[in-house]
Amino acid sequence: MLKRVATYIGYGLLWLLLIVVVVCAERLVTKNEKEQLVTTTDITIEGGGSNPMINADAVSWWLKEHNAHPEGCVLEKLDIATIESVVSSHNAVDRANVSVTYDGCVEIDIEQREPVARLRITGYDMYLSRDGYMIPAEGLSPVHVPVITGDYKPLFGKRYVGYAQDVTRDTIAVLEDSIQRLEDAKVPHYNAITANNQALREVRRSSPKKTILQSKEVYEILKAEFQERYGRAVEAHSQTDRNIRSEIAKLERKQEELRLVKYNIEQQDREFRALRNFVLSISNDSFWSAEVVQVVATGGGAKPMQIAIIPRSGRFTVDLGTMENLNKKLKTLRRFYDNGLSNVGWNKYRSISLRYDGQVVCR
Repeated sequence: MLKRVATYIGYGLLWLLLIVVVVCAERLVTKNEKEQLVTTTDITIEGGGSNPMINADAVSWWLKEHNAHPEGCVLEKLDIATIESVVSSHNAVDRANVSVTYDGCVEIDIEQREPVARLRITGYDMYLSRDGYMIPAEGLSPVHVPVITGDYKPLFGKRYVGYAQDVTRDTIAVLEDSIQRLEDAKVPHYNAITANNQALREVRRSSPKKTILQSKEVYEILKAEFQERYGRAVEAHSQTDRNIRSEIAKLERKQEELRLVKYNIEQQDREFRALRNFVLSISNDSFWSAEVVQVVATGGGAKPMQIAIIPRSGRFTVDLGTMENLNKKLKTLRRFYDNGLSNVGWNKYRSISLRYDGQVVCR
């Protein structure tokens, strides 16, 4: 019995000690938060491949610009969520996580986006990241990636920030909504056609029927009046029907115009995806990522997009033609590099064309 009591007392003292430790620790933490200042900021940046667009100094400057730099702040007043939000708002940052240590060190872990090309057509200067995110180049460290030039015009604007496919999705959603609204606008006209037909049937049903007591002369008069009335009704019905169907045709023409716009946008989206996949294939290949300096994109939309590349070696331009089989064309070009140019010299030609399947035309 005494042994059991001693055991209970021991457990009670142990729990009491644990409560005292927790309370003391909480008071120490509370006191530390009220007195401890943020002394250092440790910024760790990952991702970006071999082409980082930001560094720790750039992130520190970004925090200062947004009045969110933590150094000198008391831990109790430190707003970790705000710091994380400010860091994440940087266009080059994909994800950010912020934490703080007991001794006042704010740790910022960043995953940055990886650029695979730089879009520098008229009015545009932005990076295309591996995941399809468009990032304005202003304020970022220059990186060595292929530059896309030419007269190609993407769907997104010159100051756009975000995923390119989002522009396509939102634009098509607006167009589809407009097409549906026009379809809904046809309903009253279809109802009007039904009512117009019903009105003519009512006139037709009013045709006189000869009764037993009715004279032939009276019936003929009534019949003649009906024929005149029915003739006018048919003419009015035809005119009304033409007017209604003309309004429906106007709505259908507008729908067709919008469907054509939608088709062109979808075509542009397919071309941009193909262009993005092409520069991705370049960035994934150690040889071509070092060799391709510039990608020239022309046309697009109503006219099929044409692609040419300007390599680092030689003084020639390579015309790849349309977006079809670009990877296959690159393989053909690589074989020509290894088996042709290495023998005749890199400066012999000014242009190389791979427009046609399996053919290499040099000038």
